[in-house]
Amino acid sequence: KKLKSGTTYDFKVRAYKKVNGCTVYGDFSEEKATTTVPARVTISSVKAGSKSATVYWKSVVGATGYRIFYTRDKYFDYATRVIVKDSKATSRTIKKLKSGKKYYFKVRAYKTINGKNVYGSLSKIKSVKVK
Repeated sequence: KKLKSGTTYDFKVRAYKKVNGCTVYGDFSEEKATTTVPARVTISSVKAGSKSATVYWKSVVGATGYRIFYTRDKYFDYATRVIVKDSKATSRTIKKLKSGKKYYFKVRAYKTINGKNVYGSLSKIKSVKVK
C-alpha cells in the first residue's frame, strides 16, 4: 500500500511452507520492475486573459510532464490537448481562445517509462470566462 506515486519499484517473490514446525522457503522469482502512476494533479487556479487563459497547478513528484485538456463543452466530449514536457512546470498559457466564451480545463500528470507514458488521474475541472 504506502508506495510513492510515479516511482519505480523492483519486486521478487518466493513461496514458503511450514513443515514440522519449521519454515521451508523456495527460490526467489525473477525480479520485475513496475512503476506507480503519478499522483492526481490539483489545479490551483485558472486566470482569464485577453483571448487567453493561464492554468496554474501544483507540481507532482515523479512526473515527466503534464497534459492539459480544454474545451467549451463542460462534458469534455471534444477537448483540445496541450502537452507540457517540463516536469517542473506549474502553469501554461493557452492562447487563441474566443473572447467572452467560457472554457473548462483539466490536467493530468504523466511519467515516461521505456518510451511509453503512464498517466495519473485527471484533475477536477476548473472553468473561466475569457476576456
